[in-house]
Amino acid sequence: MSAKVINLIPADAKEIKIAIAGMGKMGTYHLNALRQLAAGEIEDYYKGDINYQLRKIRVCGICDNNPIHLKSFDGLKSFDNLQYLIKKCKPHIIIIATPTNTHKDFALEALNYGIHTFVEKPIVTELSQFEQLKSLADEKGCRLMAGHVERYNPVSIKIISLLKNASPATDSYAFKRTQKHDVRITDDILIDKVIHDLDLSQYFFDEIRDFKINNFKLVDGRVYEISLCLEHENGVKGNLFVSWLDEQQTKKRLVEIHQGGHIWKGNFVSKQLWVDDAEIKCQVDGMINPSNNQIKDELVDFISFCIDEDSVKKITPLLSLEEISQSIKWLEKINLKIYRDLIPSNDTDRDCLK
Repeated sequence: MSAKVINLIPADAKEIKIAIAGMGKMGTYHLNALRQLAAGEIEDYYKGDINYQLRKIRVCGICDNNPIHLKSFDGLKSFDNLQYLIKKCKPHIIIIATPTNTHKDFALEALNYGIHTFVEKPIVTELSQFEQLKSLADEKGCRLMAGHVERYNPVSIKIISLLKNASPATDSYAFKRTQKHDVRITDDILIDKVIHDLDLSQYFFDEIRDFKINNFKLVDGRVYEISLCLEHENGVKGNLFVSWLDEQQTKKRLVEIHQGGHIWKGNFVSKQLWVDDAEIKCQVDGMINPSNNQIKDELVDFISFCIDEDSVKKITPLLSLEEISQSIKWLEKINLKIYRDLIPSNDTDRDCLK
């Protein structure tokens, strides 16, 4: 039976204990963000009376399967076993930043102990796995969230603040995300990068109705480049182009939106937005400023979401479990279409239609 109440962290708790599982690049980013918050490096746009609570953050333990790497994090309790960390440290919140194929099992472990759980994107790659996590979170009275950090990009927040009042509606759009492949990444480009734009496209333009795969390219049996066409429930159509086959080290993360005769261009790397070539400042009062730390901001929202205090209860993450579910649904559909239906055993470069 689902819990009727969420087991929130008491407002008068002396500390907010947070653990991190996975101390690679993303886990280290989260650690640095938590340390900044605990040290009082607070932004003026944070809502409610959250500043007092954030100063109570304590990283109570970290976990990784590389004991030599763990030694580089001085002053922190470190473990090579998640269950042992949980039993010894008893965290209120856990951040899971391990490889994607471990997310489900680690999240289930944390939720079973009644711990509020934040999982890096994608939280899982199959809808049935997500439903299992969501059901357990309900049963245990826990908060659950995925780290779709691009929602906290000032470009995204500014676009949403302007688009919701724009008339007429959007005609079409295109996302472009390219960079050289990082050898540390073991997922394919669908799981690692396309998930960002599936999420943002639904954030900006409504739920997806259907998709078409224009083409894709494989390297060693994994998708390294893909071009997709998406159609949304409101009739808006857009294209996604995502590639690791760019030899330049420079990352490109761009969006172009055609709306009512206007052309919007956003650069998610430089955090800049233009409408008809006129730059629009990416600042939304009480929400964001252009120099923000996106990981820090999403952690503030999740931590606030887990605290039982009236002044911070109005602070909620910029995405819901239903929106996370939608992104996973379409990621799974695209994965199945490519790996089950479209890849011949001897092909590494495939033009295909749905």
